[in-house]
Amino acid sequence: MPTQKTYRYWIHLAVWMALVLLYIFPMLKGNISSPLGFRYTITRFIVYGFINFHLFYLLAFVVYPLHARLGNARAFLLAFGTVLAFCILKYGVGNIWPDQILQLGIAMIGFKKTYHTFWSYFRVTLQTGIMVGLAAYAYYVFLMWRTGDRQSRRLELEAAAAGKQFAQMQVSTGLLLRKLKAIKSLLENEEKREGEGAEAILQLSELLRYMLYDKGVKLDKAPLDRELYYFNIYLKLHNRLFPGQQVSLHMTGPTTGRYVTPLLLQTAAEKLLARSQTGLPVVLKLEIGADELALSSSAGTSLLQRLAQWLPGTADMRRFKTPLYAGPA
Repeated sequence: MPTQKTYRYWIHLAVWMALVLLYIFPMLKGNISSPLGFRYTITRFIVYGFINFHLFYLLAFVVYPLHARLGNARAFLLAFGTVLAFCILKYGVGNIWPDQILQLGIAMIGFKKTYHTFWSYFRVTLQTGIMVGLAAYAYYVFLMWRTGDRQSRRLELEAAAAGKQFAQMQVSTGLLLRKLKAIKSLLENEEKREGEGAEAILQLSELLRYMLYDKGVKLDKAPLDRELYYFNIYLKLHNRLFPGQQVSLHMTGPTTGRYVTPLLLQTAAEKLLARSQTGLPVVLKLEIGADELALSSSAGTSLLQRLAQWLPGTADMRRFKTPLYAGPA
């Protein structure tokens, strides 16, 4: 039996028998000085509590889960057959201790003992078996509800993560499509086609491989030094395709041992460059702190852009922040 199923079995057995002992504790306390009463209590409740537990466990974890494969009708017949089999088992065990189990009542001295027949005891055990079967079914329904609820939460988290990744990939793909259009115009120039054009295609393909196949991107946590490596490729590609807006990167702070949400630097840089005045060089400042990094730009801006910065909520438009993580989890 696998370790998980063994653990499940012993935990349920311990809880079941603890409940039985709690139920019969007053009887045990009252019959502790009477060998006959003590034997009667132990045999009737402990032994048969142990048997009823196995009926409960077999129905809840073996028989009832078969309804998906066998159908409701066949599963019901199998469950009822299991209850009947345990009724016969209980009668067989009762023949081992007939005075404690099968005797109809404690006979007075000089009177003949009377015992249950098979059919009279069968009716008693069938009632008990049906009650145990209903309890097992209620527990099985509870387990299915709990498992389904846990799976629903897991699916919701996976769907949210997939949606977030899709939105991120959509933005990054849009940025690279802009670069692809610039590469097309670069390739139309025969003088630059073999040199700068081929180099730009190689840089773009490397960025695409990172976006589509890198494990860190799929897990939504990438090492900061690896993210910066591809961010530098992105900036080199931008400088090659847009020589009128040269970009340089000034970085402060340690880069090793940190993790960051991938592709955010490219998105932030593209927004900062879009707000900068064309024809002037741009310096991107990357400040790496203890638990976050900030990307800002120092470049010339138009008069309208400078006026817009005075509007509420626009004071931080030229500075982007994102948290850093100690590990990939």
